Formats: sequence, C-alpha cells, structure tokens
Amino acid sequence: MKLFNYTKYTLLFFALFSFVQCSDDETPELINEEEEINRIVIDISSENGSNTYTWNEGDSNFAMQLNSGINYTVAVSFYNASDPNDVEAINPEVIEEADEHHVFFENSSSILTINSASSDQQDSSGNPLGLKTTWTAERAGSATIRLFLIHEPNTKSGNTRSDFGGETDVQLDINVTVE
Repeated sequence: MKLFNYTKYTLLFFALFSFVQCSDDETPELINEEEEINRIVIDISSENGSNTYTWNEGDSNFAMQLNSGINYTVAVSFYNASDPNDVEAINPEVIEEADEHHVFFENSSSILTINSASSDQQDSSGNPLGLKTTWTAERAGSATIRLFLIHEPNTKSGNTRSDFGGETDVQLDINVTVE
C-alpha cells in the first residue's frame, strides 16, 4: 500500500509541475524580416541630362520617356516612406545582404536593352545586384518593363521572373516610351 501511495503522490507532483510549466500566457514574438517598401526612386542620366522618377504605393501609372539611340545609366532606390517624417532608405540593407537580394528588370521588348552597369554593387560571388543598370534605347516604341526586388533568389541569372525563384519584395510596372 505504501508503494501505491508513493506512486500516486509522484504522479500528482509531476502533473501539477507540468501544468505550472506549460503556460499559454507567453506568446512567441513573431519575427518579420521583410522590409516595407512603398516608394521607389529611379534616377536616369545620359549625356543629355538626368531625370528622377518617383513611385509611391498607390500610384496607378508609372511612366518614363526616353530618346532613341541614347545610352542611359539607371539607378534604383527603395524606401519605406510609411512615416513621411522618417523615410528609411532600404538600399543599405539590400547591399549589406547582397547574397540574399537581386534586382531584376523583366524586359520582353526589343526597344530597350538592359544590362548591369560596371558601377553596380556585387554579391560575394561577383554577381551584380542590379541597383545600377545601363539602358540603351534601341528604337522608337513603347513597352512595359517590370522591376522586381527579389529576396533569396535561387539563382541570379535568367530572362523572366520565374527563372529566379525566391520571394518578391516589391514589383513595379514601368511604362516606357522611346521616341
């Protein structure tokens, strides 16, 4: 009988101890590593001058005009402008985490040629990040160029967004007219 009482009290002790230790009061803190990107600035320069184009979340049409036969240097910058008094530049984080990011301009048109600029940032494998590119306006026409900031791409080479894998941090359609 003593063994039965000892076993009963031991089981009761462990049951009470388990209830005390397994509290649902502490909800684990969720970690969200994605940055909010709600402004994109594209700086375009050529021998004829420069223009800055700004897209803010909610803008319905983002368009730019280029001249045929001209080479352009294009720099893209990403921002979190949720607080207009404290706009946060995202590019430093993208550069710091270059192995985990890639900027891709999906271009299915023949009016523009887009290549990485020699001054572009690179990841640890020497792959261009895509923050700085050169655009050659080949001929007159119009096209939609789709800009992507890709997080954790599987590869950094391809012709369409689906070639890269990973997740899209931000996407922007750019309506380009070449005259």
